[in-house]
Amino acid sequence: MINLYRNKTMGIMVFLVLFSFLNVFAQNPKKDNDRVIHPYWAPKTWDLRPDDITTIMGFRAELSGNLNHLERPTPMVVNNAFIRGFYTKNDVMTWEVEAPDDAKYSIALLYTGSNDILSQSTFEVTSGETTIIEKANIKNWDTRPIVQRHYLKQNLKLKKGLNKISFRLVTFAKEKTEEALAEIKANANIKPNPFAFWSIELVRPEALVAIKKRAKAMKADVQWMVDGKYGLFVHFSSGSVPFNGGPKLGDQYQKLVNEFDVDAFVKNVVDIGASWVTFTCAHGTQDWPGPSKTIDAIKPGFTCERDLIRELIDGLGKHNIRLMLYYNPNSGMEDLYGNTYGNGEKPDPSGYFKFLEDHFREVSLRYGEDLATAAGYIDDGGWKVYQLDPPWEKFAKAIKAGNPNAPIGFSQNLFPNLTPFSDLVVSDGSGRVPEILPAFLFEEGGQLEGQYPASWFYMDGWSSRTGNGIFTQKPKFSAEKYIQIFKDADRANTPITINLAMTPDVTKEHPIFNPECLEIMKQVRKAVKGY
Repeated sequence: MINLYRNKTMGIMVFLVLFSFLNVFAQNPKKDNDRVIHPYWAPKTWDLRPDDITTIMGFRAELSGNLNHLERPTPMVVNNAFIRGFYTKNDVMTWEVEAPDDAKYSIALLYTGSNDILSQSTFEVTSGETTIIEKANIKNWDTRPIVQRHYLKQNLKLKKGLNKISFRLVTFAKEKTEEALAEIKANANIKPNPFAFWSIELVRPEALVAIKKRAKAMKADVQWMVDGKYGLFVHFSSGSVPFNGGPKLGDQYQKLVNEFDVDAFVKNVVDIGASWVTFTCAHGTQDWPGPSKTIDAIKPGFTCERDLIRELIDGLGKHNIRLMLYYNPNSGMEDLYGNTYGNGEKPDPSGYFKFLEDHFREVSLRYGEDLATAAGYIDDGGWKVYQLDPPWEKFAKAIKAGNPNAPIGFSQNLFPNLTPFSDLVVSDGSGRVPEILPAFLFEEGGQLEGQYPASWFYMDGWSSRTGNGIFTQKPKFSAEKYIQIFKDADRANTPITINLAMTPDVTKEHPIFNPECLEIMKQVRKAVKGY
């Protein structure tokens, strides 16, 4: 009887395994090059702008051979949007572009890979009768950016009208074993291994010169940040948990904005010794801690009658501390605006761009030069906004509308500068020791040309994590280590903005920062600023 039961059970298990396998196979019958693609991410004909840089992602190309990318059945921006699978000369990417006139175009390729791989890789870019062959650039720096921009030495000649541009590798690293290839494919959606292509940028050489000239004329003077040495970053974030628990900020935004004790906040900032505060706005949701005609015109209920931004400007200003704003143009945007990436057969993000431009301009004009910048840290710039080929210059002009000296930071993360109109290096440093970037990266033609070095990292976390009145996140390093970090940055003239996790219920009734973190920052202030 027992054996019969076991045999019956085994039969059921075998049937379930076979059924699961067949079901998975039925749901995933496509090969790598036959994936589900939403119209927004599918190849199309790109209109080249005669006076601007046109950015086209690698996944918008027709892919042949072993080339692959993630499935995109919906209009979502995906961080891990690299193209991989360059194993043979038949692995080719092809874009279709419409040129307004016969002209030569400067071509930039954005890619990543280990130096061992890059040293054995040669590219071929072809259009019409023009073929450009160049070796991959080998990184001579050990810091970010991880993804590099490679301007081809030869310009690509395009004819007026329709053109096809193709990219492939014509030399490779040594042939890999089946085991190595299996490991690469297994990690294809996790890390850019071994060679990963991000995007292609096309611009007329004379237009690029003019763009850089306009951007240079708009550059902010950030000497005040260098002289100030360091600032404080706080995440007034929808996911933040109150000191004694309860609903997160996103579930009681209006209430906690109204109860925000500016004097208590300013006192902590003064103790920390920060010369500026970067205050998050629209993080997790698109709620805004003040009035906004731009937001209200789209959808009421996301703004506040209390102008917390103005009160922070005034409260901090009494101590010569400046306010900078953080803004995430993606986080929670679907609740406010809807699908920012477009729907239908010909999706169009221009309305989303117009909203961002109007929003930045309203904020800048509302607070003028009293606000250091409406956009010192624009998050997800490299991972998400860049993919949409946005009007960077229009954004920059809007951000500087009320304060021409407002520094702009389009967050680039692993990438080189996203646009000549970005003033500051903005990259998520997590809790790591800030990198001191080599000077040559900022020189003409360098990966970070046009930007000023800056570091952004946290001591105990980005947003508060508390449990029954106890801060559960601890400082990453000792006070001695932080003192050394800030001194090293000061010697390198690199302004640091350090994040201390803050409770969203800001009051005198309880600590809003971890007391351990506050004590460390007081020691940093003494060692770096002398008081």
